[in-house]
Amino acid sequence: MIPAELSAYLAAEIAAFPGKTSLLVADLPTGAVRHAWQPEEPVPSASTIKVPILLAALEEVRLGRLSLEQRVALPAAALLPDTEVFDRGETDCSLWELLYWMTALSDNTATNVILDLLGLDAVNRYATRVLGLRHTVCRRKMLDAAAAAAGRDNRTSAADQCRLYRQLCLGRLLTPRLTETALDLLRRQRCMDAALRYLPYPVDFAHKTGELDGVTHDAGVFFQGSGGYYLGIFTWEGPSPDGDPEQKRYIGRLARAIYETYL
Repeated sequence: MIPAELSAYLAAEIAAFPGKTSLLVADLPTGAVRHAWQPEEPVPSASTIKVPILLAALEEVRLGRLSLEQRVALPAAALLPDTEVFDRGETDCSLWELLYWMTALSDNTATNVILDLLGLDAVNRYATRVLGLRHTVCRRKMLDAAAAAAGRDNRTSAADQCRLYRQLCLGRLLTPRLTETALDLLRRQRCMDAALRYLPYPVDFAHKTGELDGVTHDAGVFFQGSGGYYLGIFTWEGPSPDGDPEQKRYIGRLARAIYETYL
């Protein structure tokens, strides 16, 4: 497709989707917007909130207040029933391993241990003062049903995620070594069934997914040569309960059309 045809295709798909969509495609080096649909709309973040948490932790490493090698306690009370990695009787692990499991496998236990280490307020200060995010806020830990029922939901937007990914990729946040650490962790993302679902090509995509009942997101950067594109597709109030692939298929269709047009 040429870009005009892609715009028409995206508009038709978004209109037919039985839920809400926010979408942003932007050039990585310049930030030029290629396609946008409600990019500033605040949305339930699901696990995409883990990207600003990752960057806030690495900022503490940059400042010398934490280190990737330091051991972090894993209290038994912190272990959540959905964890797939902390079931071997560990009492501690390195900060790097916690960041790996939070990012690559989206482990909620690892995320909550990191949030205990950093503090919600510190994450939110970093998101607003350093990253300049307008709609991103971390109001609760993962799987905190009581906080969620009280309306304390974590939120973000496609535009905010674009801001943080571009700053990271352009080297404006961390040291070169820590920038590469962050991108390496995001490239290790194991959830490959949304934006990458229908791409039969070898791709270089640093990204993070998110999923709750009726909520499915995928956002990150496709690298190509010295440049690339940010792609963020956020869907909410949709038809898919957690684990159902319908919204992921929708994201996959849009992502393939965008990828084949620009990359």
